[in-house]
Amino acid sequence: MNLAQLVQSQTFATLLQALDTTGELTAGRTVQATLLSLGADGTAIAMIGDTRVALLLAGPQARQAAALEPGATLMLRLEPPAEPGGELRATLVEARPAATATAGTRHSAPSSAADPGPATARALAGPLLASALQQQDSLAPLFANLRSLARGEIVPTLPKTLLAAIHGVLAQAVPGERPITERQLREAFQTSGLFLEARRAAGDTPLQQGDLKASLQSLREALLPVVEVIAAGPKSSHDHPTLPDPDGQANAPPDQANRPAPPRRDGPLLPQPPAEPTLARSDTQAAIAETLLEQTDAALDRIRLTQYASLPPEPGRQDPSQPVQRWLTEIPIAFHNGAAVLPLQIEREAPRRTVQGVSAPLWRIRFALDVEPIGPLQGVVTLQGRDVGVTLWAEREDTGKLLRGAAPGLETALLVADFASGAVDVHTGQPRVMQPTAGQFLDRLS
Repeated sequence: MNLAQLVQSQTFATLLQALDTTGELTAGRTVQATLLSLGADGTAIAMIGDTRVALLLAGPQARQAAALEPGATLMLRLEPPAEPGGELRATLVEARPAATATAGTRHSAPSSAADPGPATARALAGPLLASALQQQDSLAPLFANLRSLARGEIVPTLPKTLLAAIHGVLAQAVPGERPITERQLREAFQTSGLFLEARRAAGDTPLQQGDLKASLQSLREALLPVVEVIAAGPKSSHDHPTLPDPDGQANAPPDQANRPAPPRRDGPLLPQPPAEPTLARSDTQAAIAETLLEQTDAALDRIRLTQYASLPPEPGRQDPSQPVQRWLTEIPIAFHNGAAVLPLQIEREAPRRTVQGVSAPLWRIRFALDVEPIGPLQGVVTLQGRDVGVTLWAEREDTGKLLRGAAPGLETALLVADFASGAVDVHTGQPRVMQPTAGQFLDRLS
């Protein structure tokens, strides 16, 4: 897995300022560049063959580029100009660090810059996620505000480009008023943003149903011009959500403590119920645009963290008892009272040799959901061959009783579906939380 699949850099809003004199720099091509220098303002100088180019790295990802050092290799996919006759644009699809940046300690073997393995990928991505850990937030608050805007409850009209971007994000939520089908769940998993960069790097065509992360990126691009116009206007004490403290540091957002903990590879799943809109009719255009941009960035940061959590552990930290593959993502589900977020963790254990032969691979799907009237609910579904098992945990006793009453009917339905076995267990409370392994995030508050 290369850095293009880690999301922390490949979505730079990159401007390639170079003339196409050789035919090499044409839209649609992927070219290799060598980073020469990177300024604090995001301006970078790189070489594409014998051509020296200037790159403007914009957006929140530009802060993460500070970890790149001269000599790093950049893979750029060239894209058509925004306007006819304009300058070429490019998307950074991969960044390979300079050899000196990945060599590690003097007793460590140098990593291959041409094909960085999982250990290098995690080592590179971890330090770049500091800002994401601080700013990430659930998708639920953003969806609540977007829903109110789309219904005209906040402002009567919106620019067509912004309204289209809002509808594009809302369309990524799975309808929850009816039972969710296997196909809907599979498509939601594939388009949750988890595989966006991997598909782009592989040159795959966009999925027909879109992608949540790509839709959020489009929303961000639609919001930026609005925020930039506001920022260029007269300043007031209400222009910024945070004010500097006496020591010159920005105060933390007041709702920081209310944000869900960042997703972790072996951490608990956190059900996220629908949120109430935070925007009101009395809000200014500046406040609305800034709030939406902040929430969009927070949602993108959370998706980046789920992508990081889905990376395999570094060699030497792999627990033989843990699944070989694990994917973690979060899917919005639209209900009549708003969009809840469904954390979804899929694990696959490789086949094992037994006295009866080689066993089928073991799959586990864990989920967590919090919607009324059932309240917080967690579950795990295991599948091995034609054997399936379902275990549910309901925090409310009345919900547990309701599910226990429905368990025999679900077991019968599983047998009718031609499963060899189908046990359903229901518990009251929460599942046991496994202890975190090494290589996770550091809690600086403890």
